[in-house]
Amino acid sequence: MSTTQPEPAVRLTISATCARITLARPSRRNALNDSAWCLFTEVCRQVALNNEVRAVVLDGDGEHICAGADIHELAANIHDAEWLRANQSHVALALDAWAVLPQPTIAVMRGSCFGGGAALAVGADFRIVSHSARFAVTPARLGLTYRLVDCVRLSQLVGPARARELLLLAREIDGTTAERWGLATVLVDVSEISTAEAELLNRIAALSGYSQRGIKTTLLKIRDGAIADDAETQQIFGEAFNAPDFVAATAQFSAKSKRP
Repeated sequence: MSTTQPEPAVRLTISATCARITLARPSRRNALNDSAWCLFTEVCRQVALNNEVRAVVLDGDGEHICAGADIHELAANIHDAEWLRANQSHVALALDAWAVLPQPTIAVMRGSCFGGGAALAVGADFRIVSHSARFAVTPARLGLTYRLVDCVRLSQLVGPARARELLLLAREIDGTTAERWGLATVLVDVSEISTAEAELLNRIAALSGYSQRGIKTTLLKIRDGAIADDAETQQIFGEAFNAPDFVAATAQFSAKSKRP
């Protein structure tokens, strides 16, 4: 007797040099349950090890990117302390695996972008935001708090005053406000998302992958409080001068400069 396997709640597709992570629980506005958070972490780890991938796009199946964690599942396990501790760990691992991907990352924000979904969007390098998107950091509505590292990421992105509005007042904002506050890299209508995404991916692909990975490593260290080079950043900087990207770029520059 054959059985149909359920569709995964997180899909990974790789086309040429772009990886796409799709949150796929549209009936729940792509809210992520415990197994989905675990799968998301595994997908990010696969992408991180793929040196052919130059950029990573995070989007949602349907009209929303992500409404956050699955509150129905949390409510069903509210008296199971062991399950709750494990779930908290799984969410943290997923958010951190996404935030430290070595490739440039793009979050496509449309529809609901709440709670854990907001944390994923903030952890991206770039955000394509639709005018109709709704963004909110919602733990104060539920009697919960936010991890320190997620507060840091949000505050670094929008500034401490705006972060307080989002965190302490659980303020919900639209795409236009998100752009004004520094959340949006690009603000477009929903119908223009694919075009904006293609343009951003082309800009990434036109530049050096070595440079982007090396610079992102440095930026992540700065986010975590570093103020001086360490052995890793010094090595990345020094080795760039012998890396294929720089050798090719200098050869091309020299050829152009010799033209009459």
